[in-house]
Amino acid sequence: MNIKIRSERVADYNGIANVNYEAFLGWHPDNQYVSESIMVDLLRHNSLFDPDLSLVAETGGQIVGYALFSPFKFIVLGAEQLGVVLAPVAVKPEFQNRGIGGMLIEEGHKRAESKGFSFSLLCGHPSYYPRFGYKTRMFSLSGAKVMVDAMSFNGDSFHERPVSLKDLSRVMECWKDIHDHDGLALFPGTSISEWSNHGLQCRCTMVLKNDRVLGYARYVKTNVLSIKELLAKTEDAADLLSYLAWKNYGSKQGEIHIPLSAEKMNSLINVNDFFNALDERNNHEAFMIKVLKEKSSIAGYCEQVEKGEIQPGIIAFPPMFDVDDGRVE
Repeated sequence: MNIKIRSERVADYNGIANVNYEAFLGWHPDNQYVSESIMVDLLRHNSLFDPDLSLVAETGGQIVGYALFSPFKFIVLGAEQLGVVLAPVAVKPEFQNRGIGGMLIEEGHKRAESKGFSFSLLCGHPSYYPRFGYKTRMFSLSGAKVMVDAMSFNGDSFHERPVSLKDLSRVMECWKDIHDHDGLALFPGTSISEWSNHGLQCRCTMVLKNDRVLGYARYVKTNVLSIKELLAKTEDAADLLSYLAWKNYGSKQGEIHIPLSAEKMNSLINVNDFFNALDERNNHEAFMIKVLKEKSSIAGYCEQVEKGEIQPGIIAFPPMFDVDDGRVE
């Protein structure tokens, strides 16, 4: 079987969508919802998107495999660095277990390294990806569990509105204030589509009190409130969290999960008696990084995490990954 790995073309979009649908359908047989095809379309809107890192595997004129390496700016040990997120990797079921996925991954690594990217990051099977050089337990998707007990809070003067272009500079500045000295953080991008809503159950909003903006919140409306990005100044964070608890639970008490460390949350809410932030960082073995450039800050970061010298960083994936939160469980 002759397999050719090449960059995607516009004419491949339907074939790529079909590969993703067939490859991932069996993962969710109860509801038959496949988000990967939609996620790929949204990731093509990424301001750093590079079609040379969107790879297809072709044989006999048929697309049988696909891998997408999406470029992003990261903060690594307090310095800006370019990396890629690998998602998805898909091979049509009848062509699986023939090494096609590995061919796509290895070609993607070569191309990403040649373009100056220092590392590749993914969430995936720990029994598969380490054979390609991925180190497990390198980051966490969870950070802190915040218990809110703000019984004196009154939400009548609060409201939300969608994030808009006029908010973008403020939002990005606040992101840098919060994350610029992190061990590891992913910067969503510089365009409004990279900060706006893409999931049925998600909201990307600006929270206001008496028409004054308190900050930006991207959250999932579930039984337990999950905030995927919280950007506010210290003097406003407590009010913003109290409002979200009040709105989600119908009371001033509740549990909120946030991808910030408990230490950072306690600093942000200024040790407020209404809040208790507990660490829930989980560097699961599925959370992996492959170093593409050995003489880079990411190599030093991984070494320090492996030695236990620093805590794994907390990654908040950008809104285009939220399409999976539209799944009905």
